[in-house]
Amino acid sequence: MKSPLTLFIGNYNYSSWSLRSWLVLTKAELPFDLEVIDLDVPGYKDRLLALSDAGTVPVLQVGEDRIPDSLAISEFAARAVPNLWPKDAGDRACARAVVEKMHTGFEALRREAPMNLRRRTTNGPMPEDCLKDAAEVEALWQDCLSRHDGPFLFDDWSIADAFYVPVATRFESYGLPRSRRSDIYISELMSDPDFQDWEAMAFAETHIMPNFDAVNG
Repeated sequence: MKSPLTLFIGNYNYSSWSLRSWLVLTKAELPFDLEVIDLDVPGYKDRLLALSDAGTVPVLQVGEDRIPDSLAISEFAARAVPNLWPKDAGDRACARAVVEKMHTGFEALRREAPMNLRRRTTNGPMPEDCLKDAAEVEALWQDCLSRHDGPFLFDDWSIADAFYVPVATRFESYGLPRSRRSDIYISELMSDPDFQDWEAMAFAETHIMPNFDAVNG
């Protein structure tokens, strides 16, 4: 039977925003169908523009309606499953703030170290603006982890962790410097069974985006 929810995503290896929404819906245990749109191939932009005016993924189809943004998709899931945000009101407000920070910031990190799960590089230092963003991410992690027992940013797994999973993969893919505490947090995120399911699909897919692979190559 077809699910009333369909999540349209980009490629597993490269699409960081798709990973965020997929993780949230998976953790929410909401049944959904999945459609993968290969990126950077002839006609792909037309397919995306047919889904949303922004021409981006992910997009969640809910009946006849579409939600074309990872944070909006997460909020949709949280209305159905409230424990996706921290229970404590103060922590919940803080979690929303760090998610918004990821949603709108760290442009240099995204540009210079795009998500590429199959990649491992030791090709020398990254650009300074990228390293500055990475240090800011690490400071944010340290602040949250120091105020909670962990292993996640707000004790239990939350939408905040989903939004930083693709960042954690960048630290691994590009060998970005981090403290031992952040390394432990990264390991927690990347050893999560749901993330490992996604990673396995990334390793299995054959689609390659040369422009992504060439960044800081």
